[in-house]
Amino acid sequence: MVDLEKAKNLFNSFDFNKNGIMEKGEFIEVFSHLLKKIGAEMPDRRHEEVAEEAYNKFDLNSNGVIEFEEFLQVITFFVEEKGYKL
Repeated sequence: MVDLEKAKNLFNSFDFNKNGIMEKGEFIEVFSHLLKKIGAEMPDRRHEEVAEEAYNKFDLNSNGVIEFEEFLQVITFFVEEKGYKL
């Protein structure tokens, strides 16, 4: 189960311009960070490629940004499927 408060804190920590959404660059940075935290060993460039693919997948409403509800699905995937600890 995902701790909503911790997920929100993580979201906010990577929302660098504090506008309440994750723009592509912010999302790529947080997703790359999560990949490294779960031990996905690959070159940094590959982390960015995987993060970009995920960005396109998790932008569910195709508005060009990741909102918290969409980010929550990312975190749920990492917690439930990959064993990430928030």
